[in-house]
Parts: sequence; C-alpha cells; structure tokens
Amino acid sequence: MTTTLALQTVLPAELYRLLLVLCRVAAALMLLPGFGDGGLPVRMRIMASLMMALCVAPLVGPALPVPNTWAILGAIIAEVAVGAMLGTLARVIISAVQVSGQIIGQCIGVSNIFTIGVGPDSSATLGAAIQAGCVAALFAIGGHHTALRAVSDSYALFPLGTLPIIADSARLVAETVARSFRLGLQLSLPFLLLALLFNMVLGGINRALPAVPVFMIGAPALLLAGLHLIAATMPTLIGETLAAYAAVLRR
Repeated sequence: MTTTLALQTVLPAELYRLLLVLCRVAAALMLLPGFGDGGLPVRMRIMASLMMALCVAPLVGPALPVPNTWAILGAIIAEVAVGAMLGTLARVIISAVQVSGQIIGQCIGVSNIFTIGVGPDSSATLGAAIQAGCVAALFAIGGHHTALRAVSDSYALFPLGTLPIIADSARLVAETVARSFRLGLQLSLPFLLLALLFNMVLGGINRALPAVPVFMIGAPALLLAGLHLIAATMPTLIGETLAAYAAVLRR
C-alpha cells in the first residue's frame, strides 16, 4: 500500500518534468544546425530529443508537482520558447556563411545559380556548399557537443517552466543577427576587393581597346580567380564561423 501511494505521487511528477525537458530539447534540436536540417529523418530527430531529455531530466532539479491544466500549458510554452531561442541563436550565427556565399557568388559571377540548401531555406550554390562544409566540420570536431551542453546548461539561467525575459531575449537575438551579417561581410571582403580590382582592370582594357570582347574574356578569368581564392580562404572562413558559433552558445 505504501509503495502504491509513493508511485502515485512520484511518477506523475517525474513524467511532468520529463515532458517539460523534452519540450525544450525538441524545440532546440529542431533549429540547431545539423540536427534540424531537412535531410535528417524525423524519427531520428524524435529519438535524439527523447534520449537527450532522458539524460538531462535528472540534472535540472527536483521533480515538480503536477499543477492544473493552464499552468501545464504555460510551462510548456515557456520551455518551447527557451529551446527555440537557443536554436535560433545557433542557426542565425551559422547562417553567416550563407550571407558570405551570396556576396561571393555575386562577386565572381555565379549568383544566378540557385539550389536547395542544407537548411530549411534556399541559398545560392556557393552558400549551400560552404554551409554544408561548416556543418560537416562542426560535427567532425565535436562542436555539436557545445550546442547540446548549452541546452543542458540553460536550466541554470532559465529554470524549468520559467519564461525568459522578453527584452533581454530580443536584444540577444538582435545582437546575434547583427554579428552574423557583420561576420558574413568580413568573410567575403577578399572577394569584394577581387571584384573591384578586376572590374577596374576590365574597364581600363575596354577603354583602351573598345573592339575587344572584354566580358567574354573577363568572366571566365574572374570565375577562375574566384575559385582559387575560395580554395585559399575556405579554412579561415569555416574556422571563423565555427569560432563565432561556439562564442555565441557559450555566452
């Protein structure tokens, strides 16, 4: 009889805690790079979310008593909001490579080629390729552990069932968006300089020799020079993006 009463008290509280943790983890994994990409089957995402929730739930504190229906709904909304914010920060900072890919494509003359990227949005071919390289490098060096650790450590800042402060969250997302665009522009700066110098040279040649088909000669040369510059700068581009990714999640 005593065991039955103990289970009736403890088991609902444990399941309620697991439900809240699962809501935060699933919302974060839905947006994290690699975990939230369209190529990953939905069943694998669900299993990964459930396994992580089972591991994290005992670490978030004691089990909470089960409240009424409206309190449960409010706690679920709070957990989804926290998880979505963490996933959004990671997704936004990794999207800097898409910004740089768009600029690089315009600089070397391949911006009109589009394809479906590795994420939920479409991007130019170069942006999709660079993002795929960043995601592959992220998992190769174990950087996805940083994101998972950030989700686990978020309970120190946002306790279970607590809604984040709207003003602070909005400011953090805005700062991350600005940092992502700034990083994308900085990474594409060598290609902007290449396009500027190349167009100045082509303009001078066209002025001196009007009969020469400058565009037909210059476009393949610009593409070839751009591809060589991509090969030279790709390690730095991916390294700086992953460094910014880790810095945002460790804040």
